[in-house]
Amino acid sequence: MAFYFKLKDISKVCSILNDEYSKNLYLSAICNYVSQKQGFLICLYYSHTWRYYQNIILARCDDIKKNPYDYCLYDLSKINLAPIKLYYSLHGIFCDFYLEQYSYKNLIKAQKGDYVIDGGACCGDTALYFANLVGESGKVFAFEFIEDNIKLFNKNLKMNSHINNIVLVKHPLYADSDTFVDSIGSGSSATINFNSSNSKIKTLSIDDFVKNNNISKIDFIKLDIEGSEFDTLLGAKESIKQFKPKIAICLYHSTIDYTRIPLLLNEIMPSYKFYFDHFTLGRYESVLFAIHKD
Repeated sequence: MAFYFKLKDISKVCSILNDEYSKNLYLSAICNYVSQKQGFLICLYYSHTWRYYQNIILARCDDIKKNPYDYCLYDLSKINLAPIKLYYSLHGIFCDFYLEQYSYKNLIKAQKGDYVIDGGACCGDTALYFANLVGESGKVFAFEFIEDNIKLFNKNLKMNSHINNIVLVKHPLYADSDTFVDSIGSGSSATINFNSSNSKIKTLSIDDFVKNNNISKIDFIKLDIEGSEFDTLLGAKESIKQFKPKIAICLYHSTIDYTRIPLLLNEIMPSYKFYFDHFTLGRYESVLFAIHKD
């Protein structure tokens, strides 16, 4: 399979990235994507931390996998990562809680009191991560519509009764709130199916969610929704302009997202500063970060 990028658009994105690390890693990630790892390796800023990958096993409580995805139970307090228990994958926990893939070098991060939109909450891993950061004065609006994911989400939430600032929203995020959809696949890689003729699942835009629920502020938006990130941004323009939230958005689901998402965000908010980071040794977990210039 061939992958194509427009060089002019790549150049435009590089011009808005705010530091050399972001520019170099952005270009490296694109080379890695195009080459399909044949001859190109990403020089990761976090490469030295991967030696601790297996340490996550120390947090495993058992090898009994009582859930649809064969995830093990982990107690992250055992390795001083967070006061959180959850069923999830070793790799997912490492990226979420150890590498903190939705934070950029402490420059862009969910903080105490923040209201967070967690787009693509899956089994509750990122919702719990954000909830721990924002504390009791903050709130996490976790968007997830896959039934098996929701079952495990609720199971994970129940094990963390000390956390009560998560609101589950059972809708897929999109550009509008009038489209009926279904899902293809399962788990963290499930995608939206727009060709379903009998689905009862309705999309929801961020702007409509904020307006209909009288949300007073949005401080942080995270989007990892398997290719629907661009369309979701189209339905979040007014909220972004009004609240100027910090943003962490995945780019790796489509080659075109590496350019069209940064350029769209720059069009919506020219006052944003942009950064890029990458959190695996493959092409996955490429994340664009944005923050309003003070």
